[in-house]
Amino acid sequence: MRDRQPLLSRKLRIGLLRVAFVPIVFCALFGWRSWEDESVADFAVEWSGYVFLMAGMGIRLWSTLYIGGRKSKQLVTDGPYSLCRNPLYVGTVLLSVGASLCLENILMLLVSLAVMISVHALVTSAEERHLEDLFGDDFQAYKRSVPRFVPSFRSYRSPEHLTVSSLAVRRIVMEASAILLIPVLGDLIEMLHAGGVLPVLCTFP
Repeated sequence: MRDRQPLLSRKLRIGLLRVAFVPIVFCALFGWRSWEDESVADFAVEWSGYVFLMAGMGIRLWSTLYIGGRKSKQLVTDGPYSLCRNPLYVGTVLLSVGASLCLENILMLLVSLAVMISVHALVTSAEERHLEDLFGDDFQAYKRSVPRFVPSFRSYRSPEHLTVSSLAVRRIVMEASAILLIPVLGDLIEMLHAGGVLPVLCTFP
C-alpha cells in the first residue's frame, strides 16, 4: 500500500486538475480585458506575466534538479527544499499566475489561483502523510523547521556536488518549451477575438 501512495497522490492531483482545467480554459477563451491595446495597463499586465512565467519556470527547473529521480526514495532537504517543502508546487502556482497575466485575463487569474492553491493544499496533505510513513522522525523534524509553501531563507543549504537525473532534466526542458508557447497562444486568442471567431462572453475589470 505504501508503494502505491505516490501513484495515488499523483492520480488524485492530475484528476482534480483535469476537472478544474475546464473553467480555466473557458475563462482563457471567452474572457477578455477592458483596457486598450498599447496602454500602460496592457504593457504592465503582460510584462508582469513574463516575470511570473520565468520565476515559476526557474523554480520548477531548480527543484527538479534536486528531486528528480529521488522522490519517495530519499528525503530531499537541500536547495529549494530547504526553503519550503513544496517548491515544485510553488513554481506551478507562479506559472499559472504568469500564464493568466500573459493572456491579460484577470478572470482566468482568479480562477487559476483558486484551483491551484486548493488542489495542491489537498494533495500535499496526502503526500506528507506518505512521507511521514517513509521517513518517520526525519520528516517530522524537517516539517517542523521548513514551511510548507511560503519560503524561509533562514535555513538555506545546498550540497557542494549534486547528482542530476537526465530523465528529469529532459522532462523539465520539454515543459519549459511548452511554457514558452504561452505568449504565442495569447496572440492567437487575441486574433480570434478580433476576427469574431471567438465570442467575448465577459470583460473585466
